Amino acid sequence: MIVVGEKLNSSIPSVNQAFAQNDAAYVRGMARKQLSCGADYLDVNTAVFLDQETDKILWAIAEIFDETEAKLMIDSPNPSTIRKVLAEFQPADAILNSITLQPERFDEMVPLVCQYHTKVVALPIDQHGMPESAEHRLEVASELIERLKANNIQEDAIFVDCLVQAVSSNHLAGLEALKTIRLLKERYPSVHVIGGLSNVSFGLPKRVKLNSAFLTAAITAGLDSAILDITNPDVRFSMYCALLLDGQDEYCAQYLAAYRDIFGSPGAVE
Repeated sequence: MIVVGEKLNSSIPSVNQAFAQNDAAYVRGMARKQLSCGADYLDVNTAVFLDQETDKILWAIAEIFDETEAKLMIDSPNPSTIRKVLAEFQPADAILNSITLQPERFDEMVPLVCQYHTKVVALPIDQHGMPESAEHRLEVASELIERLKANNIQEDAIFVDCLVQAVSSNHLAGLEALKTIRLLKERYPSVHVIGGLSNVSFGLPKRVKLNSAFLTAAITAGLDSAILDITNPDVRFSMYCALLLDGQDEYCAQYLAAYRDIFGSPGAVE
């Protein structure tokens, strides 16, 4: 399971405030915390700042790299911002978020992926917008994957977003995301499937509980990477429970390690 820590995204009010105030201690501390909890990548997004986005993301990444050797998901709606980050830092093993079939986005992002040998999040969105059904998402994703492969981008460098949406707006949104995961993994076993976990619970109470339940279902459907709050012990432990139940944790090693990390040394079986 590839874990992308979500806690350096400017859409989160506390993070927005830290970025606005150039709070280096907050950024460094949150980077360290996510990595210590098991994040493989850190998502960094400053898009809320609009015309200041590039300056803010360059500042934030400089602070992260001054404190850690983190791998990054460079998350921006602007290819020009992503280009400046890559030119400034040339980060190793980065993931670019994201590319779509929309011509201007595709044509600007592919050269960056190829030049800097990055991985990329592929959003199954075309000029008609976001598809609703799992079958339509598979159709759009397949075209996007094949076009990326035609540009010599390997399948294991592609992370297709399953388009997790809020169940508060559509009670079938979670089901369609799960169906999308299954269909993608059946057709493209080597392509990664990713999702923004917390989107599913937007607008509802007890969001962590709902996120954890969805994560379990998604992992058993084939999800192999996620953007999530790995610092939350409930989410973190739910992930290791799901990996164990899905047969991905031989001898329960990851489960027991997570138990010790979160709850302390296990005593008698509860």
